[in-house]
Amino acid sequence: MGIVNTASLSWVPCPRQGWRRRTMNTNTSFRPLCTASTASLRSEIHGSTVQIEGCRNYVSNLLLVKQASQLCTGRLGFRFKPEMCSILACYDPKGVLADNRESLMRDLSARMRSRGPDGSGYYGNEKFGLAHERLAIMDPEGGKQPIIYEDAKYSVCANGEIYNFRQLQEKYQLSAAKTGSDSEVLLQLFRHKGPEFVKELNGIFGFVCVGDDGENVLAARDHCGIKPLYIGYGKGGCIWFASELKAICDQCDTIEEFPAGYYWTPVSGFVKYYRPDWDNDDYVGVKDTSHIREVLTKAVQEQMMSDVPIGLLLSGGLDSAVISTIIKPMLEETKQQFITFTVGQEGSPDITAARMMSEHLGTDHHEYLFTSEEACSVIPDVIYHLETYEPELIRSAIPNYFLARLASEHVKVVLTGEGSDELFAGYLYFRDAPDSAAIHKELRRIFHHLHNVNCQRADRMTMAHGLEARVPFLDPNVIDAVMQVNTIR
Repeated sequence: MGIVNTASLSWVPCPRQGWRRRTMNTNTSFRPLCTASTASLRSEIHGSTVQIEGCRNYVSNLLLVKQASQLCTGRLGFRFKPEMCSILACYDPKGVLADNRESLMRDLSARMRSRGPDGSGYYGNEKFGLAHERLAIMDPEGGKQPIIYEDAKYSVCANGEIYNFRQLQEKYQLSAAKTGSDSEVLLQLFRHKGPEFVKELNGIFGFVCVGDDGENVLAARDHCGIKPLYIGYGKGGCIWFASELKAICDQCDTIEEFPAGYYWTPVSGFVKYYRPDWDNDDYVGVKDTSHIREVLTKAVQEQMMSDVPIGLLLSGGLDSAVISTIIKPMLEETKQQFITFTVGQEGSPDITAARMMSEHLGTDHHEYLFTSEEACSVIPDVIYHLETYEPELIRSAIPNYFLARLASEHVKVVLTGEGSDELFAGYLYFRDAPDSAAIHKELRRIFHHLHNVNCQRADRMTMAHGLEARVPFLDPNVIDAVMQVNTIR
């Protein structure tokens, strides 16, 4: 279910959008779901600034974040069952938290335990600490984090997956890995190449590497913010990194969203490493679409990497249907079961379309039909995990919440069709674009909003149930292939 922020459009869209907004302002007989205090919080928290082009997004009022969490805690339907993979790191060059750091960080990391129900870990010294909540997908037995090279004094904790880790290990003839975890390659490459290795990663990630027992630190986030990461500045010069705001909201004076496509070190600060040729308003594509399916198929194949069963979120739309036709022969070749999931309300077109697609593919299909009352009851839960008060994002996250809950009962990893509309101009208002240049400019604009719209919704709702979502359409090679198409053809 896509969302488009229509502020700063490069053209005036279809006037029906304005009509829809006006009709939504009519009186309703439904009882408001928020109290006066939560309504006040919602309006005040909009003081946070949101910018694109990789600029850091400031979360300006931490008191409001804390109050919002407290207000949700006592609500009916609030889910606080410690069950997604999460990281928490503290860079403390002056050692101001040295005495109590492990106990403190284990407690803070536990706030994100729903992200990683399979185990937790800690490693650190007087200058740093790394904590991790683990969802075991690759090497469930041997891939515990933080991963540590004690003899070389290097360590890493990571959230996400590195799809090309084996290719990178072969390319640089790295020494034999000590674990089967894809995250270990981060440690190997940091020692081998320094921070510039981030440019070669293909994956979804937020991670922190530490070298020389805390003298060298590297933090990075994937190319379009598929996985979350925040950076906070606390007392005594401590710098915190966390997968979710709730882990560090009471430890920092200022918190920023770690920008997608950047890495950070104490010496360089933020460095933008993701710089595709198409990311320019004046860019003109020169390719046709004949190569896209091949590139997408390769991305799906790489993202099927897992030591546990994988499912597909079947939305009833074209995006997940395309992914399903690519997955089917791969699963047949390996004799694996094809498991699909969908949710909706009785009689909805998405449910009907998903059933038809499942029947056509012969999948082991699971669905859940929710009521309006159920949707309202989980709103506090959705807000707690989503960490935003944006109404449209909350509305679209509710079905994802039920979908993730359903899928988590059967698998640990799912593929989704997220990101296709932002690449293929799939929103209805694109038909009003005056020319191909306007289309490209608008595609760039909404692409740079993915990190706190589609990606945030997909990650938070799945990881709230200990489920990892993978997004083949947002593979960097697929993005390049689509954005390089000449839209005049």
